[in-house]
Amino acid sequence: NWAFLARFCFLTENGTFRYNFIVGGDPTEESTVNLLLYYDAENQWPSVYPSNRTCEERQSILRADHGQIVPLSAQPGISRISGCTRADGSWTKVNCSSYRVFRSGRPRWWFIVLADCSSTTGLNVTFDVSLTNGSPGSFWREHFSADEFCKV
Repeated sequence: NWAFLARFCFLTENGTFRYNFIVGGDPTEESTVNLLLYYDAENQWPSVYPSNRTCEERQSILRADHGQIVPLSAQPGISRISGCTRADGSWTKVNCSSYRVFRSGRPRWWFIVLADCSSTTGLNVTFDVSLTNGSPGSFWREHFSADEFCKV
């Protein structure tokens, strides 16, 4: 019920994470899946992976007020943050499409996770993510993590 999706080293500016998530399951139940965004500080990613912590413990170190926990929900007020809308399908709860911009004082690793700590059956999510540095069209920087610039 806690799954690592990707890691990416964003530069100090112009780092963008775009996502499309389709959360599956009974559409009469509210989605409890969260998008979790950890960074490379000692009290963040290294403290939760690898570890024997529970899903709740891994999620509890994040700050929702800093945008590190994004509920993938179409509830009013939350959908503005998550980009989620109710789905029409019989086995889809919500469709979520949005982005985040990353800015920091130095290049920083970010680790992207999906979690549903209340689930006893795991995660049922289809996703497409795009992690970029630089402006659209800057071929040698756009789709590469900062640690890969000198390898190409």
